[in-house]
Amino acid sequence: MTTTIQRALAAGLCALPLMLGSAHGADVNSTDYLPALAGTNLLVFYSQYATRSEYVSTSGQTISSKTGLDSYVDILRYVHYMDIGGILIAPQVLLPAGTLYNGRIAGTDLNAAAGLGDPILATTVWVVNNKATETYVGLMPYLFVPLGQYSSGEALNLGENRWKLDLQAGWYQGLGQGFALQLTGDVIWYGDNTSAGNGTQTLNQDNTYQVQAWFSYGFAETWRAAVGYSRFWGGTEYLGGVATGNATERDQVRLELSKFITPTFQVLGLVQRDFNTSGGFPEDFRGTVRLLQVF
Repeated sequence: MTTTIQRALAAGLCALPLMLGSAHGADVNSTDYLPALAGTNLLVFYSQYATRSEYVSTSGQTISSKTGLDSYVDILRYVHYMDIGGILIAPQVLLPAGTLYNGRIAGTDLNAAAGLGDPILATTVWVVNNKATETYVGLMPYLFVPLGQYSSGEALNLGENRWKLDLQAGWYQGLGQGFALQLTGDVIWYGDNTSAGNGTQTLNQDNTYQVQAWFSYGFAETWRAAVGYSRFWGGTEYLGGVATGNATERDQVRLELSKFITPTFQVLGLVQRDFNTSGGFPEDFRGTVRLLQVF
């Protein structure tokens, strides 16, 4: 077994991506920064499957023979829009759960993991909310609370056993004739996992940065299509002060299609694929179905 593989296994490969990605930024859909009216509630359910067939270290070593990892994750999200002193805000909570399975690197099997992921507390604050020009700018901190399934000494876990803060800024701009552009940027800070590796080692990680861009088009009254791009960088991991070969370097392309079945119920489909990955398992395919109920 190579040193790279040994270090990756020892580090626990962190907790691999949920919808918001362990070590990744908070992924957004194409109209997430388009606000609803104060008093509106959203109940959102995400169901996501992802598959991976190789591991790429930060040194550029690619391991594809007898290598892979699959995941299936559900997330329940509640959002409430409210006005405080003339400022629109949207406090929310996200509860992930799922399973990681079929994991192996160069024929070495990884443990399967199942259970709850780390709960996420978040709030969007719109600092610009101009309906006349369709211009919306928001700030959104996400706090990841280390309460998810975590077994020290295991390579795969749904929880990360550490606090994590993601500060995201987003701009949504309507362009007329049903077209819109949305841009977001994230910076993620990681707490230390003091039960990593063999269970007594400390895992720490450099900040991760992410930019996301969506170009969307409402081509009918209830339909919207969008194409997107995401870029992650940074996030180099260290176990006991030694780099593990894991990081968060990757690019991603996305396609999205949504429809309001009724005025208050929307179905959304999303497909994603990674490229230019360094420091992890690139996703060959990630498919998400999102159900949204307005009340």
